[in-house]
Amino acid sequence: MAGTKRQRGGEEMSWISRKLFLYNVTVGLYVMDWWERYLFNSIVLILLWLFCYNTTKSMWQAFDNHLKSSVELGARNHSMVALS
Repeated sequence: MAGTKRQRGGEEMSWISRKLFLYNVTVGLYVMDWWERYLFNSIVLILLWLFCYNTTKSMWQAFDNHLKSSVELGARNHSMVALS
């Protein structure tokens, strides 16, 4: 299994361990204490949740507005055809 597992400090790293290590090194969290990392990751998760929540909320509102306008347009066209 050459290339599938890498060693760090004499122990083999799993896929998840490698991804966490890459995240810590890329973002620079490896220089922080455990509580600073926890605080930073908590803030990032809260901001990510707020972004996803507001995005889905606005998408549903846009979809509802589009659906309502389509129904109203269809009802107007149908009534005009029935009157003719």
